[in-house]
Amino acid sequence: MQPKQLKRRLVFIMLLAAIAIALAFPREDRILRAVGIKNTALKVKLGLDLQGGTSLTYEADLKDLPANQKAEAMDGVLNVITKRINPTGTSEALIQQSGESRIVVQLPGVTDAQAAAEQIGRTAQLSFYSIPGGENAVPQSTELSGKDLDKATADIDPQTATPIIRFTMKPGDATKKFSDLTSEINKNGGRLVIVLDNDVLFNGSVSSPITDGVGQMTGFADVKTAKETAVLLNAGALPVPVSLSSQRTVGATLGSESIARSLIAGVIGIAAVMIFMIFSYRWAGLLASAALSLYALFNLVLFKLSSLTPWPIVLTLAGIAGFILSIGMAVDANILIFERMKEEIRSGKTVHTAMITGFKRAWSSIRDSNISTLLTCFILYTFGAPIIKGFAVTLAIGVAISMLTAITISRTFLQLFADTAFGSSPRRYSGISFAEEDPASKKPKKGSTK
Repeated sequence: MQPKQLKRRLVFIMLLAAIAIALAFPREDRILRAVGIKNTALKVKLGLDLQGGTSLTYEADLKDLPANQKAEAMDGVLNVITKRINPTGTSEALIQQSGESRIVVQLPGVTDAQAAAEQIGRTAQLSFYSIPGGENAVPQSTELSGKDLDKATADIDPQTATPIIRFTMKPGDATKKFSDLTSEINKNGGRLVIVLDNDVLFNGSVSSPITDGVGQMTGFADVKTAKETAVLLNAGALPVPVSLSSQRTVGATLGSESIARSLIAGVIGIAAVMIFMIFSYRWAGLLASAALSLYALFNLVLFKLSSLTPWPIVLTLAGIAGFILSIGMAVDANILIFERMKEEIRSGKTVHTAMITGFKRAWSSIRDSNISTLLTCFILYTFGAPIIKGFAVTLAIGVAISMLTAITISRTFLQLFADTAFGSSPRRYSGISFAEEDPASKKPKKGSTK
């Protein structure tokens, strides 16, 4: 790479580092306001074990089910509860089965345990009724139920400025049934009634047949209620009734202590790694330590910026462990490169040539080791428990950023340093004495290991 290109890359790295420092530490809100993001707290989202929250335990009623259907029913309960709590799939809520019929739900940051319990534990049976015209008409059940509902979305009626839920029936048979039902109600001058458990969501006439399966429900007290109801409708009904057996609020005292200890462990770990790198590889280790500092900084900024997206990274104790492990992965790449460099220098090559060759020879090992780690993270995230997913996410992010710092940042620093008169001496990179006065000569100096 040409010197001008290296200098441009260095300027870009420094600019990126300056932005990262500004975002990672206080007053980042000024930067957000400058780019048009207002009233946003840029903070790392913490899990239940770090910030406290609510822990709920439910008991599923399986007594009327045959033994061969209980496992399927529990899978259905877990799936529905997950959709109710985590409709976007990004929350760090812990939902897991305990024993044959018990489900434990942990909600980070949720302090209203009663409201959460009511939202999660509702059976959510959706029913459609028709009331024929006439004074003494009796509601009649229909073939439609919550299973026929495709999607529900909370919205605001532009004409009345009141909260509503727009819903769509599943295409095919469900849409046809809904069309036939609304046509019959419209013809007879009756009413359509939609009931969720014991709550009437809609009770009114049908002005015209609904043939496309798209309708709306009105009468919600506020937007929050409409959104909560939409979540219940989209999640579906619980396959079996569940009852709340225990609930408790988890304080953040333990979390604060855990964060403090984790920070201390992280600082000690990074410091120990830096000392080792500097002791073993001299100036190369010092440059790698600078890149490692940027690595930790970029991780922190990414965690914070993710809070602005629909897919926030929620940090847990397991996630902190994944981050600290990724530090070792980041250093491993530099060690591979530096050891290859030392081998090339021993063979008589200049520092500049040894560095280029060392990077090329080490790349395949770095690539394969990181890809295998990323594949492991993918498997852990896909099939692991929620607490394991936090570990997998932070480790995967750390590995990805470590490849950037090792291959791009460390390389840029090292190339610029090696091109200087001071940095061209092999003694700057190891305690071993090399035949640096005459690189072409294979005869080692006194005290050399060759």
